Parts: sequence; C-alpha cells; structure tokens
Amino acid sequence: MDSSNEMNKIERVEAEPISGGRLRAEDLCVSLGIGREILEICLRWEVIDAPEPGAGGIPLFSEAAMERVRRGVRLHYDLGINWAGVAVVLDLLDRMEALEREMHPRFEDI
Repeated sequence: MDSSNEMNKIERVEAEPISGGRLRAEDLCVSLGIGREILEICLRWEVIDAPEPGAGGIPLFSEAAMERVRRGVRLHYDLGINWAGVAVVLDLLDRMEALEREMHPRFEDI
C-alpha cells in the first residue's frame, strides 16, 4: 500500500462517555470531528449550555449537548445558517419535538 492511500483513510474515533453519559470537551470534539473553537462558538451563541463540573472539577458535557452540537454543525456548514440562527433553529426544533411528543398520545386515542 502506498503512502497516498494511507493518507486518504479516515479513522472514525468514538469517545467513551465518563460518568452518566457525560463527556469532556476534548472527547466531545474528537467524537464530532470539530475543533475546540467550534465548541467555544456553540457555548458563546448558547447553542448548548455551559458544562457542569464533574469529578475533580472537570467540566463535562451531556450527550444531549453533543447531539445539539452535531445538529448545529450540520445546520451551519450544510445550510449556511449563522451561529445565532443555529441556536434559534435548534430551540424551535426542540419545541416542535416536545409538542409532537405531547400530541402523539392524544391522537392514538382517536
């Protein structure tokens, strides 16, 4: 195998959640394939909430925060939505999903 083929391979890295499905910032970034600056942007624009301190005071992000960052990155890069818009879109999607969960049982009885 020549070196050009080796350089074209992409290895998927999965981070292991720490306690209760929470991740350190570094692990979240590695899992999503993003740089720390994207995570900082997501925090600044309130795409996700600030992490909670874990054991030893290490800030830990929830799996829900990881999913919001994943969705936010897709909205930003795939659709060209700015980060302020990403936060609004994700909040609206969360509200829609909550309404769907609330309405679903009501329609099952009909």
